[in-house]
Amino acid sequence: MGVIVSYGVLFSSLPWWIAAPLIQLSVLVFGMALDETYVNRTTVLTGAIAVHIHGFVAGDVGLLVGLYADVGLLVGAYGLYAYVVDGYVGDAFRVVAFFLYSPLSVFLVILTAGPTLFGIEPLFVPALALAGYANVRLRGSLPADPYYFGPESEAQFQATIDAESDASNGTATAGTNGGTPAEPDGTSAGSGSAGDGDPNSFQDTGDAEIDSPGAEPAAATDSSERGILPEFMRRL
Repeated sequence: MGVIVSYGVLFSSLPWWIAAPLIQLSVLVFGMALDETYVNRTTVLTGAIAVHIHGFVAGDVGLLVGLYADVGLLVGAYGLYAYVVDGYVGDAFRVVAFFLYSPLSVFLVILTAGPTLFGIEPLFVPALALAGYANVRLRGSLPADPYYFGPESEAQFQATIDAESDASNGTATAGTNGGTPAEPDGTSAGSGSAGDGDPNSFQDTGDAEIDSPGAEPAAATDSSERGILPEFMRRL
């Protein structure tokens, strides 16, 4: 008995061999859109998901493509976590993401995943080699690097965390100690009664603009955060 596969209302009117690639392409584009660049911390996971979709549609994949998809899920989960917290990822992740799990690499792996020899795809390694060469050529032809992996070093990531922590602590302290500053003689500024001063002091005070006791909100600092994921999600 065959398995009935439904692609939803959007793709139900299309042949499966058109609907499946469109879904895979949508997943790859979504990964690029998250960090607004060709390769980033999320494209490994979305690429692995696209390969798994191919496996579900094809019914079976060879050993190399199966391992490729499973390893991509593990590495991609780490990349997604780093993306959410805007964390630093090491050189090993960057090399794997750019040369093995770029959208072009995933596309060529899916394209050549059909023929197998003793359960192994003979075109798997050539496909990754071709994609890696194309990625190098692409990097050399563009004015800017076609990838983004967040903070460039662990020290930069830690410095960002410390700066945000200091800013939040400073705001909280200013809000707690937002009383009126003391005068040089030890008395609180403005602590004198209305009768001790100018009889029109109440009127003058009413005319003046009264500042709130809390500190003014600090201006938003420059952030390396980018992409379509809301900022508050990165703070979880």
